[in-house]
Amino acid sequence: MKETWLNSELIHEGPIFRIRKGRVRLEDGTESYREIVEHGGGVGVVPVLGDRVILVRQFRAAVNADVLEIPAGRLEPDDDPERRAHTELEEECGYRAGRLEHVASCYCSPGFTNERDEIYLAFDLTMTEQRLEYDERVEIVEIPIAELEARLKRFEFEDAKTIIGLRELLARTKS
Repeated sequence: MKETWLNSELIHEGPIFRIRKGRVRLEDGTESYREIVEHGGGVGVVPVLGDRVILVRQFRAAVNADVLEIPAGRLEPDDDPERRAHTELEEECGYRAGRLEHVASCYCSPGFTNERDEIYLAFDLTMTEQRLEYDERVEIVEIPIAELEARLKRFEFEDAKTIIGLRELLARTKS
C-alpha cells in the first residue's frame, strides 16, 4: 500500500514547518491529491517530582485556548531527542533530570504531517532556573500522581503527547 509522488511543490517554508502539495499514484494506479506538513518532530517530558508531576499551562493559538501539557519542544535539524528533552525541561520548568527514560514515539497526525514526537519520563530532578524563550508564557502546575488516572478519565488533558506520557507513567507505577 505505497503511494508514489508524481509531482510535488513546496508551497510554504517557515521556521517551524514546510507545506508540500502534489499528486500521488496509489498502488492500483489511481491518482490523488496530497497536502503534507513537513515537521522536524519534537519531544515531550513528564517530569516526576516525588509523588507529583510537573505540567505547564500555556495559551495555544491553534486551538485558541489554554492547554495543560507536559513540557515539550521542537527538534532542530540534527538535534538529539534526549538532549532536547533535557533542554526543554530546564527551560520551561527550571529542573534538571538525573535520569530520562524514553517511553514512546508517536506520529502526531500522520494523515497530513510527518511530525513524530519522542516522549520521556524524567526522574531525580534538581531545581535549576527556568529559562523561557522570549515568546513563551507558561504557568507551572504540579499534580499529584494519585490524581492522574481520575483526571484522565474525566478528559481533563487534551494534548496527545501529554495523554500518552501520563498513561506511560501510570503503567510503570502499576507494574
